[in-house]
Amino acid sequence: MNVKYVINGELNAEEIIEVFKSVGWNKNKDIIVPAFKNSYYIMAYYEDELLGFSRAISDNYYYTGIYDVVVKPEYQGRGIAKRMVESLVEEFKGTYFFLTYTEGKRAFYEKCGFEDNSNAMWIPL
Repeated sequence: MNVKYVINGELNAEEIIEVFKSVGWNKNKDIIVPAFKNSYYIMAYYEDELLGFSRAISDNYYYTGIYDVVVKPEYQGRGIAKRMVESLVEEFKGTYFFLTYTEGKRAFYEKCGFEDNSNAMWIPL
């Protein structure tokens, strides 16, 4: 399968929401495009189908947060998410990377080089 990766390309809210729904995540269609536009993002396509995406927000000097690494279930396990994460790490190399992950995804991020940090906190919604 020849997957095409597009950086900061055209955004279609319906396509993005469809990918989120495929993994059981609910996002607001009205604000998803502005959220992506305020990020550095990578979209993965096969032909005209959006398979997945990943986002990062960075100050380009110290810190980078990785968000929304999502691939439709039927395309998982093919290296798509790993390639997107590796591209984000390469784009923002030299910064500290932070992320939160969903249940069951810890091993994936460990394969990408991430380690647990017991000094992180958050305020959940």
